[in-house]
Amino acid sequence: MYISYLNLWKLLAEKELSKSDLIELTGLSSRVIAKLAKNETVTTDTIAKICTALSCNVGDIMECSNENTLSLYNYSRTFGEQVEENEHIKKIKFTFNNQKYVLYITKKSANKATRIYCEKDETIYWEQHYMMGGISTSQIVKSVLVKPERKPDEIAIVVIKGKPGIITGLDEGIWVSAKKGKLSGEKDIFVMSEVVFKVFSVQK
Repeated sequence: MYISYLNLWKLLAEKELSKSDLIELTGLSSRVIAKLAKNETVTTDTIAKICTALSCNVGDIMECSNENTLSLYNYSRTFGEQVEENEHIKKIKFTFNNQKYVLYITKKSANKATRIYCEKDETIYWEQHYMMGGISTSQIVKSVLVKPERKPDEIAIVVIKGKPGIITGLDEGIWVSAKKGKLSGEKDIFVMSEVVFKVFSVQK
């Protein structure tokens, strides 16, 4: 079981208040608000300040929840531990239903002019197309995104934030489509957009 502050965010939305508004009303720091967003432990004084500011009861902003009811996406956001970070990727690890996961999540968001290439050298490349002065020709910038790896007891997932125009090279070599949903070898790695990851579940 864990404490969830989902009710708090729903209450703020109902009152048309933002997290910045909550900081102003309570005097809490942005660090404390970030802890609430991650369902991390906060002091009873923090809870009291929020209830006073919003004229509500404790049950209106928090509840005890069962982690087994969470999706893989929500579980990773609640319990995932960041173990590595560079200019392109955040690496997150967690265990869900006795299965170890490692996530490689892009720090920037893709758009329809973004192409993600999963190539035979086991590297993922980010290719961005830029229109030149409003004319039909475009400039293409291709860069290394990540060369992920996983241990035999882990499931590795590369999550592309935003909505890339295309992800190529899936189901070839080590790269596996989220739609396929099943690993076939010890080196296989899923690659998918964040939208797909929100509804993704590994087939047993």
